Amino acid sequence: MIKLNCEDAYWELRNRIEVACGPLSMLRRIVGIGNIDDIAVHFRDIDAVPKELMVFKVGAVGFSHRAIYVGGLPHISLEDFIASLPLNNREYWGLVNRFNLNQVNIPLILRLAEEAGTIKDVIKLLENSGLNINQYPPLRVN
Repeated sequence: MIKLNCEDAYWELRNRIEVACGPLSMLRRIVGIGNIDDIAVHFRDIDAVPKELMVFKVGAVGFSHRAIYVGGLPHISLEDFIASLPLNNREYWGLVNRFNLNQVNIPLILRLAEEAGTIKDVIKLLENSGLNINQYPPLRVN
């Protein structure tokens, strides 16, 4: 079996679905952590991704327009990563402490989490990370 990386998958998929490289791929390229590549796609497009590649499910559309470019490839933004964490397995939750959350756009995270339906879990995550979200207007929390 040929092992795909985020670069191969990105170029293969970008004309069919919204796609970016995932948080594992970003960490591997930025700080040399791990050897696993992943791809970020909207949760409804999971079936379009080759089975041998790890997938990070994104809850809000438009994530590729907020991408962070690393090595010429788009990678999921920290805001989309955090807002979509509840849609993914626990392996991804452990990555949160690898990023500096003091630099994130909290209002954007809250808006994306609301769109993704993950707002309650994201608020809990942000509060547990020591970020003060009380200064932002309340959102609908169902």
